[in-house]
Amino acid sequence: MTTDLSQYAKLRTMLDSVQTGALRQYLNAPSQEERDASFNYLKTNLKPIHDYVRGMKKGDPCPEGEVECDDGYCATHCTQ
Repeated sequence: MTTDLSQYAKLRTMLDSVQTGALRQYLNAPSQEERDASFNYLKTNLKPIHDYVRGMKKGDPCPEGEVECDDGYCATHCTQ
């Protein structure tokens, strides 16, 4: 199977944009209340994407080499 390089590049751009935008929105919130709201919105709305791209259902273990960090998120290391 051949990778569509145009789709790959667009996907990388989308992911970079979401990452940068989410961090900017969170860090630039004018108050702690707005920062908390931003965090809670992003946490709630990114979890279904995480589960979809990972092919995970509630209670599934993380893939080998990754650990469950918080609320079912899998990563190679946890930051807290």
